[in-house]
Amino acid sequence: AVARVPYLGILGDQKTGLARVVVPLDRRHNGKKLPAFCHVHYEKDLGGQKRWAKKSWACFTATYTDAAGESPIDVSIGNGYNLARAIIQWARRCGFTDPVRLHIDGGSQGGYMALAMAADMFPVTSVTADCPVVNWAYNIAYIEHNRTWSCSTKDPKESPLPVLGMVTMLADMAYAYFPRDLSHESWYLVSPISALDRITAPVLIIESTGDMLVPMEQFTDRDIIPWDKSLFPEGYERDFLKLTACEPARKRLEDLIPPESVFRTVLPPQEGSFPFTRDMVLDPSKIPDKKPDNIDRPWSPNHQWNLCYMNEGPPLPHAGHNSMFWSTSADKFIRYYQHSPVPHLLLTPRKLEHLLRRWSGNLEGVPVLNTGAPANRLNYPDAEKRDVESALRAFAECGAEHASRLRDLYQQSPIKPWGDSLPASVLP
Repeated sequence: AVARVPYLGILGDQKTGLARVVVPLDRRHNGKKLPAFCHVHYEKDLGGQKRWAKKSWACFTATYTDAAGESPIDVSIGNGYNLARAIIQWARRCGFTDPVRLHIDGGSQGGYMALAMAADMFPVTSVTADCPVVNWAYNIAYIEHNRTWSCSTKDPKESPLPVLGMVTMLADMAYAYFPRDLSHESWYLVSPISALDRITAPVLIIESTGDMLVPMEQFTDRDIIPWDKSLFPEGYERDFLKLTACEPARKRLEDLIPPESVFRTVLPPQEGSFPFTRDMVLDPSKIPDKKPDNIDRPWSPNHQWNLCYMNEGPPLPHAGHNSMFWSTSADKFIRYYQHSPVPHLLLTPRKLEHLLRRWSGNLEGVPVLNTGAPANRLNYPDAEKRDVESALRAFAECGAEHASRLRDLYQQSPIKPWGDSLPASVLP
């Protein structure tokens, strides 16, 4: 089913997006609440949604029209952000979804969105983010610095950096909202690294040493493989510190998350894998039929942050997110958290404070637009209030330990929109 989802845009204007949901038709699910699987930002194909529905999920995705239609895709840090959260709010309002089980999934800009929504929404029980932008200050600077070569020809496919050239327009789309000054704090504030203390769900990230679009340098300073400068235009750059002008953003992901919360793996090249040639990248029909067998991405149930790096050697100038062909799956991670108990520690002081600020319409750390006005990162007030109240109530109903934690954290919170005690709509 496809639905129109009303929401407020980044400028505070009234907008309508489109979303599609696919649910299992198996009679076993009649009357049962389904966990929600939200694939964010990029549209998930119908076949992919059906695959997850067969695994007992209600699978949600945005769907888009062309530029002349009612709901064209926008850049993720623009209206894409506001639409993603509105779709998640709609998914949680659906009477057939389990209000405490939400998996968020996405890749590239969608990987960024998965982390951003994990920071913003609650309860989120698990997150998969493939090649996510975690630092926009660095990533936009990387795109901008290399624009000279990625856009050196009329057709980006003919440039020395063809796939990078195809995504360079993302920087221009971002400049429609945010300052061109890449040292501006807004580029940090739109980045997941600015909101890590609000991401409380288990996360599985996969990234590659050869990523030409979301360089691995923003994640870590370990296992970085230098590029072969003889293959690249003179002046090409991806060094993290050289490119990141925004002072608070000069931190990599691994610099900011507690080491004890991290399960880190570097995968060797898969047996049967092969490097992408320029011809394969520009014409996928030339990719060999024989591909490596699928492998499970490694992860640990005892760690929140699961970082899986694919060691495919140095980046290649014609590549996209990968310089080699990989076949990996996060299915076991997703299935585990589909059924595991919801921990009471999912709610933290910072998470609760953010939810209460959402309810009050008083967010902190909001990025500034190029007009000097703050970006709007909230939906209609009634939608925010309903979503926060229902989320906290569903969490409290998980058990006495959960209700007690909510009560205790509310008493300690600097934000108390309901006075000294929680209302019956949240904690009967």
